[in-house]
Amino acid sequence: MTKVLLYRKEGCSLCDEAERILERLKKDSRFFLERITLEPNTDLFERFGDKVPVVFINEKLLFEFKLDERAFLKKLSEAD
Repeated sequence: MTKVLLYRKEGCSLCDEAERILERLKKDSRFFLERITLEPNTDLFERFGDKVPVVFINEKLLFEFKLDERAFLKKLSEAD
């Protein structure tokens, strides 16, 4: 099964929007969604904190700042 990883921060409206989109799409598309909330003062926060939401499909970085639904579905179909 395809793995989708979402890096997010608390209080991030773009992160909330990306998560809502992914939850909705997950109902019709088969993928496992893992969410990681970035904590301050960690390596992941330093790397991605200013770019959230960040979305990976099968460990490949595909989206930063905003999730494009149409592009996500295309990349997801290519990942199968």
